[in-house]
Amino acid sequence: MTEEDYLLLNDLKTNTQQLFKGFNALENEKKMLEEKILNLKNEIEILEQEKSELSRRNEQLKVATQLLSENEERQEAKQKINFLVREIDKCIALLNK
Repeated sequence: MTEEDYLLLNDLKTNTQQLFKGFNALENEKKMLEEKILNLKNEIEILEQEKSELSRRNEQLKVATQLLSENEERQEAKQKINFLVREIDKCIALLNK
């Protein structure tokens, strides 16, 4: 082997080592990002549950407010309550089948 071959081989070895270092760094970054994605998905799920609960509570407050307000709105609230009761009755009937 000539000196030029040794230099080329040494350059190849150096480049290969750099590639492996870069690969390992990207692997670590990938793992961190996957973990971050998982954490964000969990956070989204928790926030969706909170949103659902707050929407339900908001709807309850609207019905309660309507019950306490004027007669026309009271009638609308009663209709809504009756609708919900009928829906619950349907669900109970389906469960009993």
